[in-house]
Amino acid sequence: MNKRQLTILGVLQWIFYPVGALMLLAFLADFFGGYRYWTEQVWGFFKTAEDPFAIIVILFFYVVLVALVWQFLLIEFSRKRQRRKLGTPLIELYPPRFATRFILPFLALFFAVGLNAVVFVPGATDLDSAALGLDALLYLLFFYLVAHFLLVAFTLRAVRQLPFFVATDLGFIYEPGDVSPGLIKWSEISEGAEAPLLTSGAANIGGPRTAPTIVVSLKDPDSVFVAYNPILRGLNKVATRVVKYQSGGIGDIILAAEDFGQHYDDVRTLIRKKLGARWRSQLPD
Repeated sequence: MNKRQLTILGVLQWIFYPVGALMLLAFLADFFGGYRYWTEQVWGFFKTAEDPFAIIVILFFYVVLVALVWQFLLIEFSRKRQRRKLGTPLIELYPPRFATRFILPFLALFFAVGLNAVVFVPGATDLDSAALGLDALLYLLFFYLVAHFLLVAFTLRAVRQLPFFVATDLGFIYEPGDVSPGLIKWSEISEGAEAPLLTSGAANIGGPRTAPTIVVSLKDPDSVFVAYNPILRGLNKVATRVVKYQSGGIGDIILAAEDFGQHYDDVRTLIRKKLGARWRSQLPD
Protein backbone atom coordinates (compact mmCIF):
# COMPACT_ATOMS: atom_id res chain seq x y z
CA MET A 1 0.00 0.00 0.00
CA ASN A 2 1.19 3.53 -0.72
CA LYS A 3 1.04 6.40 1.75
CA ARG A 4 -2.24 7.70 0.34
CA GLN A 5 -3.96 4.36 0.89
CA LEU A 6 -2.63 4.13 4.44
CA THR A 7 -4.05 7.62 5.05
CA ILE A 8 -7.49 6.47 3.84
CA LEU A 9 -7.36 3.42 6.14
CA GLY A 10 -6.30 5.66 9.01
CA VAL A 11 -9.30 7.94 8.48
CA LEU A 12 -11.65 4.94 8.28
CA GLN A 13 -10.23 3.56 11.52
CA TRP A 14 -10.97 6.84 13.30
CA ILE A 15 -14.58 6.53 12.06
CA PHE A 16 -15.37 2.84 12.50
CA TYR A 17 -13.44 1.92 15.63
CA PRO A 18 -15.18 4.50 17.88
CA VAL A 19 -18.55 3.51 16.41
CA GLY A 20 -17.77 -0.16 17.05
CA ALA A 21 -16.69 0.61 20.61
CA LEU A 22 -19.91 2.53 21.29
CA MET A 23 -22.00 -0.33 19.88
CA LEU A 24 -20.15 -2.80 22.12
CA LEU A 25 -20.65 -0.62 25.19
CA ALA A 26 -24.35 -0.20 24.36
CA PHE A 27 -24.71 -3.99 24.02
CA LEU A 28 -23.00 -4.64 27.35
CA ALA A 29 -25.05 -1.95 29.09
CA ASP A 30 -28.24 -3.38 27.59
CA PHE A 31 -27.24 -6.92 28.63
CA PHE A 32 -26.78 -5.85 32.25
CA GLY A 33 -29.93 -3.70 32.30
CA GLY A 34 -28.36 -0.24 32.56
CA TYR A 35 -28.86 0.85 28.95
CA ARG A 36 -32.52 -0.22 28.90
CA TYR A 37 -33.19 1.65 32.17
CA TRP A 38 -31.48 4.80 30.84
CA THR A 39 -33.44 4.86 27.57
CA GLU A 40 -36.86 3.80 28.86
CA GLN A 41 -36.96 5.32 32.34
CA VAL A 42 -34.69 8.35 32.44
CA TRP A 43 -35.17 9.38 28.78
CA GLY A 44 -38.52 7.77 28.14
CA PHE A 45 -39.19 9.62 24.91
CA PHE A 46 -36.38 7.61 23.22
CA LYS A 47 -38.63 4.56 23.49
CA THR A 48 -41.01 5.84 20.85
CA ALA A 49 -38.81 8.27 18.91
CA GLU A 50 -37.42 7.19 15.54
CA ASP A 51 -33.68 6.78 15.10
CA PRO A 52 -32.62 9.86 13.06
CA PHE A 53 -29.22 8.39 12.18
CA ALA A 54 -30.82 5.24 10.76
CA ILE A 55 -33.22 7.33 8.67
CA ILE A 56 -30.37 9.47 7.27
CA VAL A 57 -28.39 6.35 6.33
CA ILE A 58 -31.29 4.62 4.56
CA LEU A 59 -32.24 7.81 2.70
CA PHE A 60 -28.72 7.92 1.28
CA PHE A 61 -29.15 4.34 0.04
CA TYR A 62 -32.45 5.35 -1.55
CA VAL A 63 -30.58 8.03 -3.49
CA VAL A 64 -28.07 5.42 -4.71
CA LEU A 65 -30.88 3.03 -5.65
CA VAL A 66 -32.73 5.71 -7.63
CA ALA A 67 -29.50 6.58 -9.48
CA LEU A 68 -28.83 2.95 -10.40
CA VAL A 69 -32.39 2.18 -11.52
CA TRP A 70 -32.50 5.39 -13.55
CA GLN A 71 -29.22 4.53 -15.28
CA PHE A 72 -30.33 0.93 -15.85
CA LEU A 73 -33.39 2.16 -17.73
CA LEU A 74 -31.31 4.60 -19.79
CA ILE A 75 -28.96 1.79 -20.82
CA GLU A 76 -31.83 -0.54 -21.66
CA PHE A 77 -33.26 1.96 -24.14
CA SER A 78 -29.89 2.71 -25.76
CA ARG A 79 -28.22 -0.74 -25.66
CA LYS A 80 -28.94 -1.74 -29.29
CA ARG A 81 -27.68 1.61 -30.56
CA GLN A 82 -24.45 1.22 -28.55
CA ARG A 83 -23.80 -2.27 -29.93
CA ARG A 84 -24.18 -1.07 -33.52
CA LYS A 85 -21.42 1.52 -33.03
CA LEU A 86 -18.80 -0.88 -31.68
CA GLY A 87 -17.42 -2.61 -34.76
CA THR A 88 -15.74 -6.03 -34.85
CA PRO A 89 -14.84 -7.25 -31.32
CA LEU A 90 -11.18 -7.87 -30.50
CA ILE A 91 -12.09 -9.14 -27.04
CA GLU A 92 -15.61 -10.06 -25.90
CA LEU A 93 -16.13 -11.39 -22.38
CA TYR A 94 -19.28 -12.80 -20.78
CA PRO A 95 -20.17 -13.34 -17.11
CA PRO A 96 -20.18 -16.96 -15.80
CA ARG A 97 -23.03 -18.71 -17.62
CA PHE A 98 -24.24 -20.92 -14.75
CA ALA A 99 -24.24 -18.15 -12.13
CA THR A 100 -25.87 -15.66 -14.50
CA ARG A 101 -28.58 -17.96 -15.82
CA PHE A 102 -29.49 -19.92 -12.70
CA ILE A 103 -27.99 -18.89 -9.37
CA LEU A 104 -28.50 -15.11 -9.44
CA PRO A 105 -32.11 -15.15 -10.80
CA PHE A 106 -33.06 -17.89 -8.31
CA LEU A 107 -31.59 -15.98 -5.35
CA ALA A 108 -33.36 -12.78 -6.44
CA LEU A 109 -36.66 -14.69 -6.80
CA PHE A 110 -36.24 -16.26 -3.35
CA PHE A 111 -35.49 -12.82 -1.89
CA ALA A 112 -38.52 -11.22 -3.59
CA VAL A 113 -40.95 -14.02 -2.62
CA GLY A 114 -39.82 -13.88 1.01
CA LEU A 115 -40.31 -10.12 1.26
CA ASN A 116 -43.72 -10.35 -0.40
CA ALA A 117 -44.70 -12.92 2.22
CA VAL A 118 -43.59 -10.55 4.98
CA VAL A 119 -45.56 -7.64 3.54
CA PHE A 120 -48.72 -9.28 2.21
CA VAL A 121 -49.20 -12.54 4.15
CA PRO A 122 -50.18 -11.89 7.78
CA GLY A 123 -48.67 -14.43 10.16
CA ALA A 124 -46.17 -15.76 7.60
CA THR A 125 -43.39 -14.49 9.86
CA ASP A 126 -43.11 -13.05 13.36
CA LEU A 127 -42.55 -9.63 11.83
CA ASP A 128 -45.63 -7.39 11.71
CA SER A 129 -44.94 -4.86 8.95
CA ALA A 130 -47.96 -2.77 10.00
CA ALA A 131 -46.43 -2.17 13.44
CA LEU A 132 -43.02 -1.03 12.25
CA GLY A 133 -41.66 2.42 12.99
CA LEU A 134 -40.65 4.82 10.24
CA ASP A 135 -36.97 3.81 10.16
CA ALA A 136 -37.71 0.06 10.10
CA LEU A 137 -40.42 0.59 7.48
CA LEU A 138 -38.00 2.52 5.26
CA TYR A 139 -35.47 -0.31 5.51
CA LEU A 140 -38.11 -2.92 4.68
CA LEU A 141 -39.34 -0.92 1.67
CA PHE A 142 -35.75 -0.43 0.49
CA PHE A 143 -34.98 -4.14 0.48
CA TYR A 144 -38.36 -4.82 -1.11
CA LEU A 145 -37.51 -2.50 -4.01
CA VAL A 146 -33.96 -3.87 -4.31
CA ALA A 147 -35.25 -7.46 -4.46
CA HIS A 148 -37.62 -6.73 -7.34
CA PHE A 149 -35.09 -4.61 -9.20
CA LEU A 150 -32.52 -7.41 -8.97
CA LEU A 151 -35.13 -9.95 -10.08
CA VAL A 152 -35.82 -7.94 -13.25
CA ALA A 153 -32.13 -7.19 -13.93
CA PHE A 154 -30.90 -10.75 -13.33
CA THR A 155 -33.74 -12.25 -15.37
CA LEU A 156 -32.97 -10.00 -18.34
CA ARG A 157 -29.28 -10.84 -18.03
CA ALA A 158 -30.02 -14.58 -17.91
CA VAL A 159 -32.23 -14.45 -21.01
CA ARG A 160 -29.95 -12.28 -23.15
CA GLN A 161 -26.44 -13.29 -21.99
CA LEU A 162 -24.81 -10.01 -23.06
CA PRO A 163 -21.04 -9.44 -22.67
CA PHE A 164 -19.85 -7.24 -19.82
CA PHE A 165 -16.70 -6.20 -21.72
CA VAL A 166 -16.28 -5.60 -25.44
CA ALA A 167 -13.17 -4.04 -27.02
CA THR A 168 -12.78 -3.10 -30.69
CA ASP A 169 -10.46 -0.91 -32.75
CA LEU A 170 -12.74 2.00 -31.87
CA GLY A 171 -12.83 1.62 -28.08
CA PHE A 172 -14.39 -0.49 -25.34
CA ILE A 173 -17.55 -0.90 -23.28
CA TYR A 174 -17.16 -2.11 -19.70
CA GLU A 175 -20.34 -2.72 -17.70
CA PRO A 176 -19.86 -5.46 -15.05
CA GLY A 177 -23.02 -4.34 -13.23
CA ASP A 178 -25.09 -3.34 -16.28
CA VAL A 179 -24.14 0.30 -15.60
CA SER A 180 -21.57 2.18 -17.66
CA PRO A 181 -21.12 5.45 -19.55
CA GLY A 182 -21.17 3.49 -22.82
CA LEU A 183 -18.44 3.33 -25.44
CA ILE A 184 -15.05 4.69 -24.32
CA LYS A 185 -13.07 5.54 -27.45
CA TRP A 186 -9.30 5.03 -27.41
CA SER A 187 -8.95 8.59 -28.72
CA GLU A 188 -10.79 9.92 -25.64
CA ILE A 189 -8.22 8.44 -23.23
CA SER A 190 -5.40 10.70 -22.05
CA GLU A 191 -3.45 8.08 -20.08
CA GLY A 192 -3.75 4.67 -18.46
CA ALA A 193 -1.87 2.51 -15.98
CA GLU A 194 -2.11 -0.51 -13.72
CA ALA A 195 -2.71 0.44 -10.09
CA PRO A 196 -3.27 -1.55 -6.88
CA LEU A 197 -6.42 -0.05 -5.32
CA LEU A 198 -7.99 -0.72 -1.94
CA THR A 199 -10.76 -3.28 -2.04
CA SER A 200 -12.99 -5.26 0.31
CA GLY A 201 -14.20 -7.86 -2.20
CA ALA A 202 -15.92 -11.15 -1.46
CA ALA A 203 -12.60 -13.03 -1.42
CA ASN A 204 -11.19 -10.64 1.18
CA ILE A 205 -11.46 -12.03 4.72
CA GLY A 206 -8.52 -10.39 6.47
CA GLY A 207 -9.63 -6.78 6.12
CA PRO A 208 -8.96 -4.16 3.43
CA ARG A 209 -6.28 -5.06 0.91
CA THR A 210 -5.10 -3.90 -2.48
CA ALA A 211 -6.06 -5.58 -5.75
CA PRO A 212 -4.80 -4.92 -9.29
CA THR A 213 -6.89 -2.67 -11.51
CA ILE A 214 -6.50 -0.82 -14.79
CA VAL A 215 -7.09 2.89 -14.27
CA VAL A 216 -7.82 5.16 -17.22
CA SER A 217 -8.02 8.95 -17.36
CA LEU A 218 -10.11 10.76 -19.96
CA LYS A 219 -9.32 13.91 -21.91
CA ASP A 220 -12.82 15.28 -21.24
CA PRO A 221 -14.57 13.26 -18.50
CA ASP A 222 -17.67 15.47 -18.51
CA SER A 223 -18.41 14.67 -22.16
CA VAL A 224 -18.17 10.92 -21.45
CA PHE A 225 -20.10 10.84 -18.18
CA VAL A 226 -22.91 12.97 -19.62
CA ALA A 227 -24.39 9.54 -20.38
CA TYR A 228 -24.94 9.15 -16.62
CA ASN A 229 -28.02 10.62 -15.00
CA PRO A 230 -27.38 13.67 -12.73
CA ILE A 231 -27.49 11.69 -9.46
CA LEU A 232 -25.09 9.03 -10.69
CA ARG A 233 -22.74 11.69 -12.06
CA GLY A 234 -22.48 13.22 -8.59
CA LEU A 235 -21.82 9.87 -6.92
CA ASN A 236 -19.28 8.98 -9.61
CA LYS A 237 -17.35 12.22 -9.02
CA VAL A 238 -16.97 11.40 -5.32
CA ALA A 239 -15.77 7.85 -6.08
CA THR A 240 -13.37 9.13 -8.76
CA ARG A 241 -11.72 11.53 -6.31
CA VAL A 242 -10.99 8.63 -3.93
CA VAL A 243 -9.51 6.53 -6.75
CA LYS A 244 -7.36 9.38 -8.09
CA TYR A 245 -6.08 10.12 -4.60
CA GLN A 246 -4.78 6.54 -4.38
CA SER A 247 -3.34 6.34 -7.91
CA GLY A 248 -1.70 9.76 -8.02
CA GLY A 249 -4.23 11.44 -10.30
CA ILE A 250 -5.29 8.68 -12.77
CA GLY A 251 -8.63 6.92 -12.68
CA ASP A 252 -11.77 8.26 -14.38
CA ILE A 253 -12.49 4.65 -15.44
CA ILE A 254 -11.55 1.64 -13.28
CA LEU A 255 -11.39 -1.92 -14.64
CA ALA A 256 -11.05 -4.43 -11.78
CA ALA A 257 -8.87 -7.51 -12.37
CA GLU A 258 -11.29 -9.73 -10.43
CA ASP A 259 -13.99 -9.09 -13.05
CA PHE A 260 -11.82 -10.51 -15.84
CA GLY A 261 -10.34 -13.53 -14.08
CA GLN A 262 -7.95 -15.45 -16.36
CA HIS A 263 -8.55 -12.92 -19.17
CA TYR A 264 -7.12 -9.98 -17.22
CA ASP A 265 -3.67 -10.19 -18.83
CA ASP A 266 -5.25 -10.19 -22.30
CA VAL A 267 -7.32 -7.09 -21.48
CA ARG A 268 -4.33 -5.28 -19.98
CA THR A 269 -2.15 -6.14 -22.99
CA LEU A 270 -4.78 -4.87 -25.44
CA ILE A 271 -5.34 -1.59 -23.57
CA ARG A 272 -1.59 -1.04 -23.22
CA LYS A 273 -1.13 -1.64 -26.96
CA LYS A 274 -3.95 0.73 -27.92
CA LEU A 275 -2.68 3.51 -25.64
CA GLY A 276 0.97 3.20 -26.64
CA ALA A 277 2.94 6.09 -25.17
CA ARG A 278 -0.09 7.11 -23.11
CA TRP A 279 0.38 4.00 -20.91
CA ARG A 280 2.30 4.77 -17.71
CA SER A 281 4.42 1.89 -16.42
CA GLN A 282 5.06 3.70 -13.14
CA LEU A 283 2.57 5.77 -11.18
CA PRO A 284 3.56 9.11 -9.61
CA ASP A 285 4.51 9.08 -5.93
